[in-house]
Amino acid sequence: MATPPTSARTDKGVRGFDLDLHVTFARPLSRDAALGVLRAAEGFTVDLYAPHGDLGASVPSARLTGPLRDPEAVRAVLTAWLQGEARAVEVGLHGFLRSSTGQTDWVPWRRNLVLPRADVHRVAFEEGVKYVLE
Repeated sequence: MATPPTSARTDKGVRGFDLDLHVTFARPLSRDAALGVLRAAEGFTVDLYAPHGDLGASVPSARLTGPLRDPEAVRAVLTAWLQGEARAVEVGLHGFLRSSTGQTDWVPWRRNLVLPRADVHRVAFEEGVKYVLE
């Protein structure tokens, strides 16, 4: 019986950069209010940070991830949040490695750049740079 041919090809998953945005609200919001504020950033996956399993708990912060499509639109959303409900925002193009099973491993940031909250226009979306606006 012949052995099937072996393949030298190895699937290693996908790697790249996604927008990674962490919003800390000026005061904890209800789940509905937090989602209402975050709705301005369409097309991103939203993770609300609240006590595990408590659906009625206040939400102090949230994380949004996804592909960066329109940098100017993201800057406009950041400006609106920082003039309203957000105390601080961390934003950048975060490196990732996604396995063939869908698990995402995030690469450490190469550099952090702290900016005044009024300097949203200086967010250049450089790969691996996290901008902290506070």
